[in-house]
Amino acid sequence: MKIKHYTHMSEMPKPLVPWVSELESLGIRSKNLNELNDVYEVKNLVENIKQTFFQDYKSSYQENVVV
Repeated sequence: MKIKHYTHMSEMPKPLVPWVSELESLGIRSKNLNELNDVYEVKNLVENIKQTFFQDYKSSYQENVVV
């Protein structure tokens, strides 16, 4: 079985494109997307990265606040 690797957005299944675009907007680009990466997996990756960024932002902000 040969696994197809996607090199351009136009080759990806349509449900995957918005999530890959969101990853790129977060500064992350994967060179290893293939047909084994499903929408659920990529969506969870995006959500986890956004949550991590938010937690980092929140902890940085809270450390600098003087009460």
